[in-house]
Amino acid sequence: MSSASIKYSDDTDRAFGLCGMALALYIYDAEQYLAALSADAPADLGLELTPDFFTVANPALSAKNVWKSSLENFSLGSAMLLANLLARSLVRRHSELSQPVRNLAINMLVEEGAEACGLAEAEVTRICDKAYMYMHRLLSHPGIAQIISDMAKTLQTERTLSRDRIMPYLSQISNY
Repeated sequence: MSSASIKYSDDTDRAFGLCGMALALYIYDAEQYLAALSADAPADLGLELTPDFFTVANPALSAKNVWKSSLENFSLGSAMLLANLLARSLVRRHSELSQPVRNLAINMLVEEGAEACGLAEAEVTRICDKAYMYMHRLLSHPGIAQIISDMAKTLQTERTLSRDRIMPYLSQISNY
């Protein structure tokens, strides 16, 4: 039995994970969906997204466009999960993400991808590998790691960061 877990180990771990998710939204040009980060919200509600993110697809859209929208949301969600784990590992603990934790995340995403978009395991793996490499490269950069670390410390202190408080941190990323 595996001891791998994606659960937060403590408040600091949570802050880094949430900031990693905000980074993914920003990098994937979806920052318009970012409403707030909260260290005090229930574990799965620390990242507050705007209602637009959850808008049900227009029934007048073609099946192809609905699927394309579902795929984009799945890809973004995958990137957010992986950025959460990588920020906690690379930035907070200064170590690589363990293979058992990575495998656990990928297995969860394979199930989600099949359910949300009808994707095969190989398709999900391709999406996840691309997001993983991109987020790993970003979070390995010392300047970006410092931005995430600073934002996580602010989140721990202030407990909630509105979009207006988050964006000055994320906008610094364009300097790198």
